[in-house]
Amino acid sequence: MGFVPPNRLDALGEATTLLELRARLRSHRWAPELDAFERAPGAVRLLAAGLDAPEEIDTGNGPYVVLVEGPLRTTGHLHLWTDDYQPGLVIVRGDLEARTLSFGNGARVFVEGSVRVEGELFGQYGDHNAVLMAAGEIRARAIFLDTTAGVYAEGGVQSLIHAPLRMYESLAPDIENEGVGDGVHSFDPAVLDAYGDLDFRKAIQAAREGRPLFLPGIEERFPLRLTLRATR
Repeated sequence: MGFVPPNRLDALGEATTLLELRARLRSHRWAPELDAFERAPGAVRLLAAGLDAPEEIDTGNGPYVVLVEGPLRTTGHLHLWTDDYQPGLVIVRGDLEARTLSFGNGARVFVEGSVRVEGELFGQYGDHNAVLMAAGEIRARAIFLDTTAGVYAEGGVQSLIHAPLRMYESLAPDIENEGVGDGVHSFDPAVLDAYGDLDFRKAIQAAREGRPLFLPGIEERFPLRLTLRATR
């Protein structure tokens, strides 16, 4: 797996077709995700040897379909996104690793291996279309979700969870994200909005810059963040 300069994920690798991706995935359980792109697939890309990037990786506005035949790694921020609720699909046939990660809007991300995020992981928007799913584990320092984005891991999640109460059937959030001004008790004032709730835009920027999101001592109050917990 050679060096690839940082760039947009939906412009890397080689241009291909949905027919070729179907042939590669065959009866794979995630192959039906391609159906939504039959009429307007947008960019269709194949990274046949995986991707190992030393900097940040971004995506365009969508629609796009990206099949990564191997691991997807970056030592920077991984931003998987679409605009105006356009669809986006990323299938990683290996592990996914990043320093920080954000996904949202129409981006759906499926990982055959595990997801390992050194810092924070964010999911938002999407009307329940924004999904990060791993066949293995998802590990992050902290996961931040709004009411319409979800993460699922068959091997469990190891992280501090900030999410709405109704997000999971069996994984209660450590810190509830209900938009009631309680953020002042948990988060650095620099990442709060005018109402005292977590501002995702400010929080993502702080995470990318390596600045603290939590007040001192808050993370240590949740020992379950160090254990693997089921998401279903």
